[in-house]
Amino acid sequence: MHQIKFSFQGLTDILSEFDDGVMITDKDGTILFYNKALSRIDNIDCTLAIGKKISEVYNVSQQSSPTMQCLRQKRPILRFVEFYLTRQGRAVSALQNVFPLIDDGRLTGAINFIREYSAIEKEMDSTSRFHIQNRKHKNSSTSFHNIIGNNSEFLWAIHTSKMAAASPSPIMICGETGTGKEMFAQAIHNYGQPKHSPFIAINCSAIPETLLEGILFGTSKGAFTDALEKSGLFEDANGGSLFLDELNSMPIGLQAKLLRAIQEKKIRRVGSAREIDINIKLISSVNVDPEQAIQDNTLRRDLYYRLAVVFISIPPLRNRIQDLSVLLDHFIRKCNKKLNQNIRNISNEVLQLFLTCRWSGNVRELEHVIEGAMNMVSQTETIETDHLPVHFVKAAARLQENEKIAARGSGFQSSDYKFEAHGSLVEETGLTLFELQNRYEKELLCSLLKRYRGNANKAAIQLGISRQLIYYKIKKYAIHREKFKQ
Repeated sequence: MHQIKFSFQGLTDILSEFDDGVMITDKDGTILFYNKALSRIDNIDCTLAIGKKISEVYNVSQQSSPTMQCLRQKRPILRFVEFYLTRQGRAVSALQNVFPLIDDGRLTGAINFIREYSAIEKEMDSTSRFHIQNRKHKNSSTSFHNIIGNNSEFLWAIHTSKMAAASPSPIMICGETGTGKEMFAQAIHNYGQPKHSPFIAINCSAIPETLLEGILFGTSKGAFTDALEKSGLFEDANGGSLFLDELNSMPIGLQAKLLRAIQEKKIRRVGSAREIDINIKLISSVNVDPEQAIQDNTLRRDLYYRLAVVFISIPPLRNRIQDLSVLLDHFIRKCNKKLNQNIRNISNEVLQLFLTCRWSGNVRELEHVIEGAMNMVSQTETIETDHLPVHFVKAAARLQENEKIAARGSGFQSSDYKFEAHGSLVEETGLTLFELQNRYEKELLCSLLKRYRGNANKAAIQLGISRQLIYYKIKKYAIHREKFKQ
């Protein structure tokens, strides 16, 4: 086989015309080539980047830079999603693929291909428009392309959803309010059900108990005063999917009738003795831990077993904070179109506030905060703290004050660790912002557990978080409470 050899100049002439950003470094991380597309993405002149170390151009460490990881490990770093700030303060969200350059078995450098998420979304938008136009007769247009995140637990939820989408088995989705349970349900339907099949969704907490049975199962003329012959949602969804959102809000008595309908695959309209066959994909959701709902008598155990054949857990935003960058990028672009704005960045102060926020409303809250802030921006391309909704800033301030009080009471000083995008601590420790936040959180938990002799409930009250959340974090960080009980 003949080998084709390029001179370095010939190769860079080709790479200069790429639409995606391209950067070549030597084995020590010194930038040798920096194309025009990357100059546009980072808003840095090529001449100011070439000849400098990566850490001089970007706010990255040896550990956090995908290029330096590639050089250190001598293997490709593929599909690396990064949210970074240039030295000029521009926030960039990009997908990177880095490859080591090997010559006669020796590492000589690395080449990094960088694609900004705005370019990726333009391509996705064009295919999504075709997808929606050709399937607009369906009651749902959401696909898995619209569900954004790279957290491992979140990606597993997507993987599980795809695996179970075409199966007739019921699916139960568990997630806090605002995590995107209905988006998952719509995506599952579109991924696995026939093209023309209906998707019907109902929030069980939004309908009065006296009306919910008739809405679900339909009514027969004469069943009660002014009752009409009308199909219910089970019939309307026949041959497609029915999504029962917040199932744990459905009255227990009605849950028994639902269980019977699922088991027998037949329903009866209210006031009728005639049975109607149904063939549906049943998707349900709960906004609390199912076992807790069963203990609280808001969910029947037998119904839970019947509906949770496939169980999908969506993590809250605070547990996948590394997805914040891609979500911010997505919502800013979305609101730019909606509001005819041209916002490109968030300030370091806003970023730090977002990284430490509890996000009790999850992704939905984040989207509303971004949209609210962008309505307040004028004559600038950056969201500042002054633009954020007042209620959000006040809530964040209360949370930070509670954490300071808890830290002082336990002898732990939160000032020991500062999560700043430009902070020297990131470079000194070699940890990313997300890793630093995890370290801070773990040490704070340990300090409080030590103070309260392993009592997680007291620690949760001190932090102002739920019992379920603190137990989740204790498990997440592999903290052994027993050693604090002595």
